Amino acid sequence: MFFEQFALLCKQENTTPTEFVKEILHLSSSKVTAWKNGSIPKYEILNQIAGHFHVTVGALFDGNILQSSDFTQEEIQMISDFRSLNQEGKDYVRQQMTIAGIVYQK
Repeated sequence: MFFEQFALLCKQENTTPTEFVKEILHLSSSKVTAWKNGSIPKYEILNQIAGHFHVTVGALFDGNILQSSDFTQEEIQMISDFRSLNQEGKDYVRQQMTIAGIVYQK
């Protein structure tokens, strides 16, 4: 799942997973073999990969590739603001979304 998405993103950038791991992440090429065999990178590495390709970490697993260019600057700021909220703040935003008729599903 992860490796297939990662390989696809590399291909779209005209590189290979091995080249990406060595040149961009500055890791050993043995990581590629481990990932190909089902190992999952640490979260910090997933963040680096997602950031490089401008996708969400989730997209590295489910293939739902939403690039930052799919969002307006206002939407990006709203996501950033939401992420900085504590749980009470997030619950309040969800409550307001419900009042506005937006169905939120966890």
